[in-house]
Amino acid sequence: MNLDQLPAAAARPENRDIPPQPETLRRTVIFLDIDGVLQPPSSQRRFKHDLEELRRSLAGRFDDEIYLGMDKYDLGAVCFDWDSEAVERLRSLCKDFGAGIVISSDWRRSKSIRGLQALFQVYELHHYVTDATNESGGPPHYRAGEVKEYLESHPEIERFVIIDDGFRKEFDELFPEQFVRTWFRLEADNEQRARQILSGLPAQPNRECPPPIGPLPPGLFGR
Repeated sequence: MNLDQLPAAAARPENRDIPPQPETLRRTVIFLDIDGVLQPPSSQRRFKHDLEELRRSLAGRFDDEIYLGMDKYDLGAVCFDWDSEAVERLRSLCKDFGAGIVISSDWRRSKSIRGLQALFQVYELHHYVTDATNESGGPPHYRAGEVKEYLESHPEIERFVIIDDGFRKEFDELFPEQFVRTWFRLEADNEQRARQILSGLPAQPNRECPPPIGPLPPGLFGR
């Protein structure tokens, strides 16, 4: 694995922005799912690569041994399967609105906040990841209930958006004005709705049917 190409997206000068102040990240929040938002369900390219080498490469690239103890398949998914266009749309939202990321995805399981930040560090987005919701939801509102609980315990949040490819019924019940429903990944129309929500503007409706599926862009380290 060529370390000079790792990470290609993060190496671009325009992505090395000045991290926002912590209080800004706490006031504007993106509740983020990962599968079906950053990682298209059909993308399984990680299995074609030497993931043990990837783990060592990341530890060396970031001078951080945390990667040596992380799940190699998670790291492979981040590097080879996360959709680069979706990641850039997320980056744009974070930068333009000074928004912090609160992970509501199943990826939060068995991971510390530091571990989640290490995953996003591959794309230079780690300083936006501030927290994760608790797995405390129950019927009739599972993930939406967890977001509701988080909001109740964090009154400093002034604006928020929820980006998820599932739990549509419960999000539509509890947060119809803040829910951005994706199908396979974070698309341009999803980003536009998220921008309208975070700007306090009337938002275009969520797409009712999946968009056409085109070829997936290459992962961070290629196909």
